[in-house]
Amino acid sequence: MLWFSSGGRQPAGNRKQVGCFFWDIRRLAICCLAVWLLLWTGVGCRSEEDNAQDREELRSQLYHLSLDTDNELELSRSDKTDMVMAYTADDTFNPYTCRSTLTRNLCHLLYDNLIDINPQFEPEYIVAKNITVDHTIIHVQVRSGLVFSNGAPLTAEDVSYSYYMAAKTKGSLYQEQLKDVISCSFSGMTVTFVMQNENINAYRLLDFPIVHFDPSANKDFPPIGSGRYKFATLSDGITPNTSLLIKNQKWYNPDKVQIETIGLKEMPSVESIVHSIEIGTFSYLYSDLRDGEPKNVNANYTKVDLNNLVYVGVNTNHEVLADENIRRAMYDAISTDRVASSAFSGMALGATGPFTPNWSEAAAFQTRNGRAYTSHAEDLLRESGYVTVDAEGVRRDQGGVPLSFRMLVGRGNAAHMAAAESIQSQLAEVGIQIEIVPLSMQGLIQRVAEGKYHLYLAEYSILGDMDISKLFTPGEGLYNGPRPYDSVRTFQNYRLGQGTLEDFITAFDGELPFLPVCYRMGVVVYSRALEGVGTVSEDQPFYRMQEWRMRDG
Repeated sequence: MLWFSSGGRQPAGNRKQVGCFFWDIRRLAICCLAVWLLLWTGVGCRSEEDNAQDREELRSQLYHLSLDTDNELELSRSDKTDMVMAYTADDTFNPYTCRSTLTRNLCHLLYDNLIDINPQFEPEYIVAKNITVDHTIIHVQVRSGLVFSNGAPLTAEDVSYSYYMAAKTKGSLYQEQLKDVISCSFSGMTVTFVMQNENINAYRLLDFPIVHFDPSANKDFPPIGSGRYKFATLSDGITPNTSLLIKNQKWYNPDKVQIETIGLKEMPSVESIVHSIEIGTFSYLYSDLRDGEPKNVNANYTKVDLNNLVYVGVNTNHEVLADENIRRAMYDAISTDRVASSAFSGMALGATGPFTPNWSEAAAFQTRNGRAYTSHAEDLLRESGYVTVDAEGVRRDQGGVPLSFRMLVGRGNAAHMAAAESIQSQLAEVGIQIEIVPLSMQGLIQRVAEGKYHLYLAEYSILGDMDISKLFTPGEGLYNGPRPYDSVRTFQNYRLGQGTLEDFITAFDGELPFLPVCYRMGVVVYSRALEGVGTVSEDQPFYRMQEWRMRDG
């Protein structure tokens, strides 16, 4: 996904057959239950209460579908929650249709993903037990023994159903990353995905939430998940309903969370939420800072590494920019750490190459260190014929033509504008003149797509498979110029498992089809009463929450 300012469907017949099979199994289970109960009631002299409990346990053992009542809390608990977080009351807790950032974040507590991408940008298996990739076929073995918060077993059918909901629901946040899936099917506890293109990292795109497949479920309520918490509404018939999250006692991880309840309250803005955290009435907020908030936080906070690359696109159809020496001189003249510090107030990491420096697989091969190499940049410019410097400090070639370019940037993003100004200032130090051209987001998109630019600054949100090929592949709308053959070839070989990431990074450094600037960061703000919060990720804003504690008083 680019920020300028800020498979096939399962056949209906197959779905019907699966549903019939499911209900036949239930009928058989109920018949077995009836026989067992008849035998059970004729043995011994148990109390009616004990018999009811035994029957419930037996029914659960027979087909693992228990109608839980432990989401009913005493009303005295409604104003005594362990944590308090913000939510959007008019949004849905359906992970595929929710719209607000606040609610999407809370969905991480209600639903487990098939896999997660951890703070080190590596996959962790959650609902998946094992994954194998065979060319365009991905086999996922579902972890056995998992149950949803209502006691229903989590099956491969639930995973398949969740994929179709994630990929096909209009407006789903997961549509883009799942668009390469041609089909999804299941057999036993194995789910098989067929991909359109071969990609050894395609399985890393399967970080979508798993929900319970229940054809009879009330669509007015959010689907059932298997996460750390479940949603509850308390009502005494007099006061307005109180919404909260309560600990899911059936969560798969034996190392369960210690925080029993999370109260939910509406707040009008991020700024007001942060203020509430500062004074201790709210507990926790994750923000990807796409709007530049919050600022001047007077509470505990930790930075969150995002996979969002801020970069300078280069039109290599331009006669001067086609010269690799010119592109390298520009790259060497820019201190990426300086841009990250000045334009993003330190909430960014200076780029050391095309990938985030916190992805260990790539970091070992990325050789830059965030500093400018000014003298080397000047040597490259002289080598390309830009020897003389005029009275204004601009380099000119032998014909007197100045080394001058225009850079497009989205005027609606203050951090991007500041980054462009920092780059402009640094390039001026080596004699390269940059004119910043602020545009609306739509205007910038159009100009880039048409190739009507020298340079442009934008932000690219990299998906879990670490595919950045759109940034240097002609015809994708983000790159204009001759095909950078070495970069395209080595990246394709890497995706096919026939080459290494080191090969690609080496080729990229030689061609520089775009200039990496920095990787933007998000932030977690939390109250002083909340202890144990460590490193989290965009995919896991509640990473290792079982280590968190709310201090009394």
